[in-house]
Amino acid sequence: MLRSLKHTLTRIGEHLSPEHVRKLSGVVNYLEVGRWMRAGGYDVTHRFESREELFNLVATEIANCEVLYLEFGVFTGDATRHWSKLLRNPKSRLHGFDSFEGLPQDWLSHRARGHFSLQGQIPKIDDGRVQFFKGWFEQTLPNYQPPPHEALVMNFDADLYSSTVFVLNTMESIMVPGTYVYFDEFNHQADELRAFDEFIKRTGMKFKVIGVTRNLDNVMFQRSL
Repeated sequence: MLRSLKHTLTRIGEHLSPEHVRKLSGVVNYLEVGRWMRAGGYDVTHRFESREELFNLVATEIANCEVLYLEFGVFTGDATRHWSKLLRNPKSRLHGFDSFEGLPQDWLSHRARGHFSLQGQIPKIDDGRVQFFKGWFEQTLPNYQPPPHEALVMNFDADLYSSTVFVLNTMESIMVPGTYVYFDEFNHQADELRAFDEFIKRTGMKFKVIGVTRNLDNVMFQRSL
């Protein structure tokens, strides 16, 4: 039965384009993130239309606190700009980490190494609390000293498994209970989802879901234990 199914699938594959296969892989990704959430007992009933709505939701709890906002994968700085408007405490700090040279390796089938490059140009944001650390994560994070803070928000938007797992492991010590952990591309089972799954299994940390976008692309967790 299984052998017959495999034979049928390969015959179908003979007539598909790379774009068709990419879309089918995307379907499997969405199936897996739904399965993973249910298997982990995560409540995903709080669904929103955009990631900004997730950011706004968290900000209702911490906007006046002394917040440390860390963003891994800044690109043009849209998320940082949004958070700079949400965080009202003058002692809050927004630190972004990015090479601004694009992806360090190929990702998926249509985003080659260097995709998302800004040719090294750092986005300009009119907020003195914002600071960008230019370079690959392996260069900038090991010596990073986080400033004092009352609340921590971590935005993972590095896309790649290798980048995400490096940041998770490097920043593990500051990810105390109460920390908000956001993933921007959680619907890719081989990348952000895989990195986070391995991380929580290794560390034993417990998280709850604060909210998700409709298709589980964007997910906001909070560490509980």
